[in-house]
Amino acid sequence: MRDFVILGSSIITPPPNSHLPPSSSSSSSTPQHRHPILKPHKPSSLPKLKPLSSSNTSSTPLQTPLKLKDSDTLETDSELNPETLANAVLVGIKDNNVRSVIERLNRAEGLGGVSLSAHLDASVIANECCHLVTRGHIEEAVELMEILQRFQLSIAELVEPSHILKRCVLNRKPVLAVRYASLLPQAHILFNRIILEFGKSMDLVSALKAYDATRKNFQKPNLYICRAIIDACGLCGDFMKSRYLYEDWLNQKITPNIYVFNSLMNVNAHDFSYSLDLYQNMQKLGVKPDVTSYNILLKACCVAGRVDLAQDMYKELKHLESVGQLKLDVFTYSTIIKVFADAKLWQMALKIKRDMLSAGVSLNVVAWSSLINACAHAGLVEQAIQLFEEMMSSGCEPNTRCFNIILNACVEDCQYDRAFRFFHSWKGNKMLVPFDESNNNNSEQGGMHNVTKVPIGISSSHILSCTERFPFAPTTSTYNILLKACGTNYYHAKALFNEMRTVGLSPNQISWSTLIDICGASENVDGVVEILRTMIDSGIKPDVVAYTTAIKVCVESRNFTKALTLYKEMKSYGTLPNMVTYNTLLRARSKYGSLREVQQCLAIYQDMRKAGYKPNDYYLKELIGEWCEGVIQESGEYECEFSYSKKPEKERPRSLLLETIATHLLKRVADILAIDVQGLTKVEARLVILAVLRMIKENYAFGHSVNDDILIIIGAIKADESPSKEILEVQEAIIKLLWNELGLEALPPNCRTEFQNPKLSNLTLKALPADESLPTTTGLHTRRPAALQRLKVTKKSLHHWLQRKVSVK
Repeated sequence: MRDFVILGSSIITPPPNSHLPPSSSSSSSTPQHRHPILKPHKPSSLPKLKPLSSSNTSSTPLQTPLKLKDSDTLETDSELNPETLANAVLVGIKDNNVRSVIERLNRAEGLGGVSLSAHLDASVIANECCHLVTRGHIEEAVELMEILQRFQLSIAELVEPSHILKRCVLNRKPVLAVRYASLLPQAHILFNRIILEFGKSMDLVSALKAYDATRKNFQKPNLYICRAIIDACGLCGDFMKSRYLYEDWLNQKITPNIYVFNSLMNVNAHDFSYSLDLYQNMQKLGVKPDVTSYNILLKACCVAGRVDLAQDMYKELKHLESVGQLKLDVFTYSTIIKVFADAKLWQMALKIKRDMLSAGVSLNVVAWSSLINACAHAGLVEQAIQLFEEMMSSGCEPNTRCFNIILNACVEDCQYDRAFRFFHSWKGNKMLVPFDESNNNNSEQGGMHNVTKVPIGISSSHILSCTERFPFAPTTSTYNILLKACGTNYYHAKALFNEMRTVGLSPNQISWSTLIDICGASENVDGVVEILRTMIDSGIKPDVVAYTTAIKVCVESRNFTKALTLYKEMKSYGTLPNMVTYNTLLRARSKYGSLREVQQCLAIYQDMRKAGYKPNDYYLKELIGEWCEGVIQESGEYECEFSYSKKPEKERPRSLLLETIATHLLKRVADILAIDVQGLTKVEARLVILAVLRMIKENYAFGHSVNDDILIIIGAIKADESPSKEILEVQEAIIKLLWNELGLEALPPNCRTEFQNPKLSNLTLKALPADESLPTTTGLHTRRPAALQRLKVTKKSLHHWLQRKVSVK
């Protein structure tokens, strides 16, 4: 119980238990004389013990008020004789038959009960309870202690409470934990601990059960228990449950105290408006806020990025301090400094520092770290280092975070040499030496030869030592920052990576991703893949950053096949690609050379759309448009009338274009019997038809022939209505494309003609005959369905076109 501190001047204790002995009997837990322990015997003999001789029963036995038979009288006398009952308890415990002991004590309690405090050896009971807890029989141990307490045996020192409570938390038995805590005099403290321990183990359900169980032990609401359950909600991340509990208390006319309100505001600090409402309700209920309340509100301002409100609150706090209503502490100043530091207002943060020193409040490590971070974010490396030295001279010991901020500031400002020199000074240059001067020719980014290297012959224990000036050790984040300072020098980064392992640090995903990026700067694709495999073998699952970095290296090295392999492997491992991954793959090509390449990129595009990303796909459409127009450009006979790149903005393809192209290109040639261009503009319809024709041409070269006519569905018109202007424009563009540019025969579906190639000027454009279905009768009304405007590309003309195209070199 030494690790808990109860705040406040009054503690609400549970009502006295009717079964507890008076205060004078607490000292009687230690027996005044020892009785000989009976030899162990079979558990079956426990319920009925032979009566002892008169020499062993000098005390007057208790008489039962009931009229019993002679045989029952002997058994009752044996049950109610303290010495006999105590011996039976000890024998049962020795025989590990705790259940029979509990049953016998329950039976004896029903007959009137006796006091066993002077007849039982507490050490034997304590050992047995410890064994039960160790073996996991917590319920039996608690039940045994409950029945022994009713026989006036003190159980306060039988078992260490932390042992039983820890077992209850691990086994998720909150009610049992509360039952045990209720037996102890410090129950009100243990109740708080039980709820908080379940909260720390992220088991809010058990914490709530423990909270409900503890309320039965108090006649009035225990606000310390209320605060504990609110803190448990915060530990489990369920802030909504804390709000429900608060509303329930208000409905029950329970007024929370300042500590409960502070916990509520702290749990809901991410929601500034709700925290502010709590602050206002606190004042309406007559609860006066303290400095902790204002600190939490400042924290909420920091989370919400409300610098203006933080400034107003700070002015109000300074006024309250001037009139003597409260005293600002180091947490108040540290929080307001962090608010300005996160907003990159380093000058305001330094002003708060001056106010802090003038008020006689010493800066803590959080305040110094925030000040250093504010200057570092502003690119003021000199100012940040000056603050670091001032921090050390003031007697405040810096932590690793302060040092990492300085290192990162140097790296972000491209002062790589300075970062390594600073790191050497931290380590005292006892274990780290620069690379040999022969590596100077390979160094990049401003003298990267200063990367540390572990000398030969230095043991790990020597490496782990640090100087007295800096009583803290570097972390994985420290080495990750230094890895960035290696620039493009992979050998220096690899040496630093090995040093990190030597000092006992495990590289994380950021470390591996940075090493992959540095290796990929030299276009070493095989090295990147090897690092990725080593990362997996070391037990670290590559995240999306590691895979995306490797894919980027493959793309920049023009190894798109390897990039696709990593992309498929990434998905097979359950790592979801992000926006950067998709954009890296889709922008990998400057042009498409085959149908397979287009299909690969369209598959990636569809995955991106299904994942919920909305990409800027204009670049991808440009590439597909260029690939589609290649059907005409290869012949050299016709000039493309609709230049894809010179279209106005309003006619640029939408996402529907790529979806339509992907739908057609993922089919087999034999399955393509219709090309649906409904809803597309004339430019989009042109690209869809060209894409399908190019796929047919490439597959025809591999022996896949076309066995039927192809229908082009232009649009639908209502019955007895003329085609719209958009449908006529699409129809005209398709006929121009098929007849004039490609030399294909495009006719209405029911038209029967031989293959011919008239000039478009001799072709009269008008509405095509509508392809109507049979009328549908519904009741007494006849409804004519919409008719489709279609064109047919004959199989014979396709064969002529394919033979002519294939013959073109």
